[in-house]
Amino acid sequence: QARFSPWADQFDMQAMRRCSRASRGLRMQARLTAIVAHLCIPMLARVQAFVPLSWEKAYDRAEQTLARMDRPLLLVEGTCRRQSFVDGGLFQKHGTTQSGAPYFGFAGHFLYFDPHCDGDVRTQGRWVLAESPPILDRQSDLDADGNCSLTDPYTEAGDAGGPPVGMEEWQMLCGDGKNLSSVNLTLRMVPQGEKLALLRGVGWWHPEGGWYTLRKWWYIGNTLPIPRLGLPSLNIQDAAAGFRATWPEVTGSATVWPSLLAMAATWDPATVRDFARALGREFKEKGANGILGPSVNVHRVARNGRNFEYLSGED
Repeated sequence: QARFSPWADQFDMQAMRRCSRASRGLRMQARLTAIVAHLCIPMLARVQAFVPLSWEKAYDRAEQTLARMDRPLLLVEGTCRRQSFVDGGLFQKHGTTQSGAPYFGFAGHFLYFDPHCDGDVRTQGRWVLAESPPILDRQSDLDADGNCSLTDPYTEAGDAGGPPVGMEEWQMLCGDGKNLSSVNLTLRMVPQGEKLALLRGVGWWHPEGGWYTLRKWWYIGNTLPIPRLGLPSLNIQDAAAGFRATWPEVTGSATVWPSLLAMAATWDPATVRDFARALGREFKEKGANGILGPSVNVHRVARNGRNFEYLSGED
């Protein structure tokens, strides 16, 4: 969950500020050299990773990464509406549990084998689709609650070697009731899964009886990371008027910037550049690495309620 927290990169910015302050002190006191090196060198090494490449080098690196994206992922499909957040999810293998069974993850959900879900050796094993990861230092009852959860979808199975590929009957909560329903869930390995994972956004779901809703601590636009290739998640947020305070915890921490239309009317590139840098810093401090803006449009209808968001007008 911390990966999707708006404060994920706050430490980085604090370290950069310390680096800047220490650098100014270096001009007055040479003995601070060792301190500056200790604080700044790790940060400078990280900053260098973001030096812009030429288009040719960027495309070449992208092609090399795509060529390495060759691992299949586990596709889960067929859930009922109440479990729709994971429907169509491509699960990456994360490792193995104490029993040697593989476990998989997708957007904060985990698929794993629990030999005895309540710790009783007489209880049959089951594959579980849970919202929390398995506790890896346990042999059984991998959620450590002493019970077989009825809120997480599951299917009983004796094979710990891998999840039941194909169509199997799973038990899960559907609708707004508290009784389990039998649902035919299909699991299959997708050869181009890693590439396909970059084409699907996550974070939104369609709850039973409601409309599309953003789940807690997700950004407006998200893709999942591929850690083994060093590919981070995309965390994209609205917008050039300021960081959208999606959650109450963020309210009061975001700057409301002047209208882009007013900025364009200044005809002052330096001022707009300063704004863009400050906006980017604020987004980065809140963990976002992409901004859904700025908007550029030709205003043909003056009554458009979003004209203030656009950098260009009729001129």
